Amino acid sequence: MGRVALVTGAARGIGLAIATRLVEAGAHAIIHDRDAAAADAAVADLRGRGLSATPLIADLAETSAPTAMAAELKANGIEPDIVVLCASVEMLETWDVVSEAAMAAQTAINLHATVRLLRAFLPGMLARGFGRVIAIGSVQEARPNATHFYYAATKAAQTNVILNLARTTQVPDVTFNVIMPGAILTDRNRAALAQPGRERQVLARIPLGRIGNPEDCAGIALLLCSPEGSYINGAEIAVDGGLRL
Repeated sequence: MGRVALVTGAARGIGLAIATRLVEAGAHAIIHDRDAAAADAAVADLRGRGLSATPLIADLAETSAPTAMAAELKANGIEPDIVVLCASVEMLETWDVVSEAAMAAQTAINLHATVRLLRAFLPGMLARGFGRVIAIGSVQEARPNATHFYYAATKAAQTNVILNLARTTQVPDVTFNVIMPGAILTDRNRAALAQPGRERQVLARIPLGRIGNPEDCAGIALLLCSPEGSYINGAEIAVDGGLRL
């Protein structure tokens, strides 16, 4: 592949699975996270397997973080061809109790940081004539649960940003797509699925009869970054095992 992929929130879960698949295909992965120890551990594991990766530590809640990230990478001669927007904040609150803090935190990362990252890295892609932007959305955008009232709204807004760019950016080899995971067994979801009866309830809605793994999202990301996926632009791809309402 020979590309450079910046994956945000990549120290674990879906982000790490996507970064791993991309480096296995020959990309250099920039493992971003705000947790320095976790990012360093992920990079050490990849390097131990002979794969190419670099850590990048930044808190996307800070408005200056994307600009600082771009400056740090450029100083080291690194400019991403691929940006995977995986970092997010998910707070489960219904409409009647959603707090100001929860709204602010989810908006800051899920929406505002998306725009700031695009402003930091998209100009370089456009100038070089190649780029892949992939946002990790959620099936909650179209099929929200009551507890995901505000989270789903921010992810839907993020998707709108990506689709807007897919339809208005006219550079032949720069694409914008959204992967929408359903029930995926990540650290974030493990506690919720451990609640009495919850996993059984979720499985009843999934025709494939199993909870997804982070790796189930990685193959789609690899396709979107490959020559075979170069004509896919403005797609919303659900990875949900055929989730039913």
